[in-house]
Amino acid sequence: MSLPEIPGYRIETLIGKGACGTVYTARHDSGNEVAVKLLNPKSVNAELLANRVSRLYGASPPKATVPLIAHSLEQEPYLLIGGLMADRMPQGVAERFIPRTLQLQLGDYMGNRGSWMLIRRLAQALADFHRRRVAHGNLKPGNIFLDSDNGVLLSDYAQGLMPGLEELAYTDALLYAPPEQLLNPGGYLEGAGYGWDVYAFGSLAYRLLTGIFPRCNDSFEHVSPLAGEQRRRGVEADCERMAQRLERARVAKWKGVAPTREEEEGRVVIERCLQLDAWKRYGDMREVLRDLESIASARQQRLSAEAGEKRVKVVERRQKSWQAAAGVGIAACVTLGAALVHKISRPEKSGPKVVEVEVVKEVEAPSEVDPKELEEQRQKFLDMLADRDELEQANEEQAAAVHEMANDLMEAHKLSDHLLSWSLERGSKQLPALEGREGRLSLLEDKLERQLGVVEELPEELRKNSWRLKLALAEVALAGDKPKLAREKMQEVLGEAAVTDVDVQRRLARTRVMVCLLGSEDPETEVTSVELAETANALASLPENERQTRRLQSALQIAEARMQFRKGDNTDALETYRNAFAEMSKLCEEKPSLSALRIWRARGYSSAAQAATGAGEVDAAILLREQAAVELMELLETQPNRADVQVELSSALAAIAQSALEEGELDRAGDLAARSLELLETAVANPEERGGALNQLASLKSVLAACRAGTGHAKEALRLVQEGQEHAEAALVRNSRNPSTR
Repeated sequence: MSLPEIPGYRIETLIGKGACGTVYTARHDSGNEVAVKLLNPKSVNAELLANRVSRLYGASPPKATVPLIAHSLEQEPYLLIGGLMADRMPQGVAERFIPRTLQLQLGDYMGNRGSWMLIRRLAQALADFHRRRVAHGNLKPGNIFLDSDNGVLLSDYAQGLMPGLEELAYTDALLYAPPEQLLNPGGYLEGAGYGWDVYAFGSLAYRLLTGIFPRCNDSFEHVSPLAGEQRRRGVEADCERMAQRLERARVAKWKGVAPTREEEEGRVVIERCLQLDAWKRYGDMREVLRDLESIASARQQRLSAEAGEKRVKVVERRQKSWQAAAGVGIAACVTLGAALVHKISRPEKSGPKVVEVEVVKEVEAPSEVDPKELEEQRQKFLDMLADRDELEQANEEQAAAVHEMANDLMEAHKLSDHLLSWSLERGSKQLPALEGREGRLSLLEDKLERQLGVVEELPEELRKNSWRLKLALAEVALAGDKPKLAREKMQEVLGEAAVTDVDVQRRLARTRVMVCLLGSEDPETEVTSVELAETANALASLPENERQTRRLQSALQIAEARMQFRKGDNTDALETYRNAFAEMSKLCEEKPSLSALRIWRARGYSSAAQAATGAGEVDAAILLREQAAVELMELLETQPNRADVQVELSSALAAIAQSALEEGELDRAGDLAARSLELLETAVANPEERGGALNQLASLKSVLAACRAGTGHAKEALRLVQEGQEHAEAALVRNSRNPSTR
């Protein structure tokens, strides 16, 4: 590969080659040396990387990353120009550069309890990334640089196993990645990257402290770079198999009992980072850092208290020693004084004479420090320590309450990050990543309601940000498929919030769109034209060409089309659907990996087919149903285990089968219905546990029964009719138990 010409720079020496590109030294016209990374366009999502660079350097240059001087990510060749973090080493007549990475110094840290300082610095660096809304997503020792003060600088963020790649060579970052990243790199676009960083941090911290990987150490050791080596060559990775092995493995036991209370608490933090269930981990590295700093702070407080007690005891010992010495000295002085008096008063060479000797009483020398006063001072000092401990405990309790609130808000924010693709894919009960979260949603909703109640009782000046809690409640309500409650909370939010921050405006607009989108699916909820227009105005205030904005605009058009169809405006609904599809098709062409958007488009095709039928455009309806099926079949080819796609395809084929039956095409209708039934039974192990599955089964059995009856198979048709009736009755019973569907 020929090296590109970079204006103002001259490429000189190869430093190394990685999974995403090759790094060289280069010299600027000014004489300064820099590092240039030429990125492999097939192994890097340049658009995503450019977005994260913009976020990271938006307000101020970050301190926790290798300095970035310039970049070219708009067109090939993609490259990054940054500070040269390498040492020059002579090699014969030439020279080579040794990167100052943790990987090349790993032997100094692995299995060393002294690594806690490095671990805390790494947590600080990642927390700074997360504060700037950037998930690293590619953590490994080779991407961690150490400066002259052993400070941590991160590199190669938003690279490695990311969405939208054509290919990716093996990288040992996979050994630190959680299973969900290995299975679904696209989750990075939905906010999952923060949880990936938490897991990778836990894996690396565990390895630094113990010398082994927390899971699958025997196999991971064989493919990880040796200490002092930058990269392991000749390795190929099967991400799906790695994920399966990780999910079956337990965290290895710690070596021995923790020698200190602080290390024991630190181990608990790392164990939480290593939870396989992303919802049981910390929300992001800011939470991890808070706990680590809390442990360090508690240690400092304990040491201060112990030092205070020691100072009191030293003062007491010194006072007792002084009093004892003073007593002995006074007694000696009195005795000496009496002897001198006796000698002076005795006449020389006189006869015996009885002399009355006045008894000299021992006189206590006045103490410079009153013991009673000393005792009072000592008690005051102890009381002061007790008051300080009580105050610190109160502060800790208050901090814990604030921390709990922050955790709950973070959970709500994580939910909101997932909500768009969640609602686009299938709704509130069929996205695998959030399966079985009803209890968690209820608990989170209760916590937020309690916290809102506490905030509402505060003085008015402290209630000004209560809208944030209400926004979180609206997002949780959407996650729980409660569009009415979400709308109520959003109306309160819009009446209170006055924000200028673009990110908050985007979040508000997104939530408003989802209220409209999910509300349009609920037969009991009417999304008014005024509400649609106001939401469209909110979207108009966002950056126009952002992909996220365009996705939201398409979602709003789908909601508008649904409401038009519900009112009987079939022609207008069909036109609105077509406008939405045009924009979605552009988005899918720009980013073919947007599976959530493609599922959304397929569902839209099916809904639009109903509008086309109502508008009398029968051919258009048939074409739309077939487009839905083709879209879903293509998705199923690339992701054969997606149960939600199987259910959607089953529904699309069932609609085509019904249409074929109405046209008298019995053989085609029977084949399509049988295929639809097979998909549904594969995707849904227990139909009674999945809303809508029983009704869909009943409908399919009725189509198959009609086909069998029309081809002379009366007995089989009767059996299918009976089975369909049983499914329909079971659906009625199930719905009667569910208050939301009564």
